[in-house]
Amino acid sequence: MEQSEHLKEKRPGHRFPRRTVEEMELRRKMRLNHFVRQAEFFKLSETPDFVQAKKWLLQALRIEKNHPIANYRLGYLLYREHQYELAVYHFKTALDGTETDVLSETQLMLANTFLVNCGMAITREALRELEDLEFRIEGEIDQERIERYRAEMLVQEENMLDRLYYRKITAAHETIINEEQFYDIRPDKGELLLRSSDDGKTLQVFGKPAESLNLHMFLTLVLLNQKSFQPYPVLQDALSELGGQRISYNYMRQLIRRIRDQFVTLNLIESTSISSPDSSRPVQGFRIHPNWSVTILCRADDFIHPIQKERSDV
Repeated sequence: MEQSEHLKEKRPGHRFPRRTVEEMELRRKMRLNHFVRQAEFFKLSETPDFVQAKKWLLQALRIEKNHPIANYRLGYLLYREHQYELAVYHFKTALDGTETDVLSETQLMLANTFLVNCGMAITREALRELEDLEFRIEGEIDQERIERYRAEMLVQEENMLDRLYYRKITAAHETIINEEQFYDIRPDKGELLLRSSDDGKTLQVFGKPAESLNLHMFLTLVLLNQKSFQPYPVLQDALSELGGQRISYNYMRQLIRRIRDQFVTLNLIESTSISSPDSSRPVQGFRIHPNWSVTILCRADDFIHPIQKERSDV
């Protein structure tokens, strides 16, 4: 008896069409990127959860153990926890890269810096253990050698272990700063200072105290820091990527409105009608008002970048 195509598909032994190699690779990459983004979401949230961030990164590394970004971010989290030996492994793996993925220039510089810091910290611990064991040469404690190594370590710590955990991003350039500089920086007149740390996310202008922002408001202001106007769909996609979770079109509109309402006296956001390749009708576009310059301060490993192609993914 002839069967319908539907029944043929349901009968035992029927094989569904195989995915092509390209399709399987695309799905693998999508899962990998999803895990890395989820890790960033937990690391960037108002109450950072580094345990969850590590879990997501480990899932990513089960898919691709040599993935540079996942190794780099996991190495950084381990570094923060003083697990220096494990951090060294992941930083070195990240620096090696793969045939298709490598770290950015900023990430390369930071990975090398943290790698050196790990080595110095491991050496310092070894010296302490040496003292505790009262290591002896010919019946005498080799105190002179220990003190010489300690003196060298102190010099290195002043130069290398300066807690290079932070980035300063302006329209002109990006620099790496230490913790003291991060907390000492204050905005000039006409400058918006966006600061992200374990203590939270804030916006500050000259002569006023810092105001708290939630994660999505902070990232939206980062994304609006453009010369060109950005429509809702572009901002929606970019915020979903940065935040690690998909957001809706309506939520994106609410965010813009909430920022305008909260900082109505500052006139932060400028809007205008722009043409859209997806529509014959003009759409609204947004950006930070050009009367403001923007400085972004964040942890060295935060995945914060503008929409434009000339971005620095750290």
